Amino acid sequence: MTLPEKPGIVWRAPSPADAEALVAHTRRINEEEHLHFVPGPTFFRWVMAQAEMDPETDWRVAVDGDGSIVADGGAWIHITDEGGRVFIWSETGPRHHDLEPGLLAWSHDRAVEALEATPEGLPRTIRLPSEEHRVRHRAVFEAAGFEVGRSFVTMSRSLENLSEARPLPEEIRAVPWEPGLSEGARLANNASFADHWGSLPVGPEQWRTHYVESEAFRPDLSFLALSKGEVIAICLCEVDQESNADKGVAEIYIERVGTIREHRGVGIASHLVVRSMEAAAAAGLKRAALEVDEISHTGATEVYRRLGFEVESRTVHYLREL
Repeated sequence: MTLPEKPGIVWRAPSPADAEALVAHTRRINEEEHLHFVPGPTFFRWVMAQAEMDPETDWRVAVDGDGSIVADGGAWIHITDEGGRVFIWSETGPRHHDLEPGLLAWSHDRAVEALEATPEGLPRTIRLPSEEHRVRHRAVFEAAGFEVGRSFVTMSRSLENLSEARPLPEEIRAVPWEPGLSEGARLANNASFADHWGSLPVGPEQWRTHYVESEAFRPDLSFLALSKGEVIAICLCEVDQESNADKGVAEIYIERVGTIREHRGVGIASHLVVRSMEAAAAAGLKRAALEVDEISHTGATEVYRRLGFEVESRTVHYLREL
């Protein structure tokens, strides 16, 4: 795997110390391409701490003579006993778009290499997301032979004028997140998303780094539904006030919502989402946001519309099956 050469540019792996430089890099891209999500330093440190990510092997940044990061790309690797999936990215700042095809090729090759660890006969997928309006960016993906496979929408709403949570069935109760229910929540997550497009189970280490020990995770705003003492539905939330700071609005991000199949259709997920929004409003937050598969077979987009959410932006996921 080789990276594109350019005078004055040095490629290396990033470290947590580069978080602020990566923020500055993303903000330069935002000035040109008007990103919907502009991460803060907490986000980049979080990515580097994930079980699926080893920056030494999976991430590269291009640094110019002034020490500024002007491009970055990598691979987020998730290998399970049900298949393998790698999310890749390539981001180049103004005046350095000539680096992008080569950087994308490096990320792709790293994904192919990582997917060799997938058990024989199981699906191996490379996914490459891009906001729909980023026409130049997407053209690079399409020139490399990637095809659109799915679209996801970001939806949001104000935390004012919330409707009351729909009552739960008598045998179900909602409880705030607590550490003792973490493993049950992980298992409920895996069961809830087992029949969703492109989903793979989350292991204990991934669950720990992604949620439980994340700087952004807000257990006080997250709720679980229990039936006979077992977790059957989850609503896990985050607050990262450094990301999208230019919006000037404190926002709860509803990161993960799911109900196991046997308990769908009675409003449990909606109840948990409203409970999380009520807690967020009480904590002084002003808006709620989430991302959802636009054509999910569960009809999630319409569920959220009924809860007052509206579509803000759309992200297309390019795919390559190996």
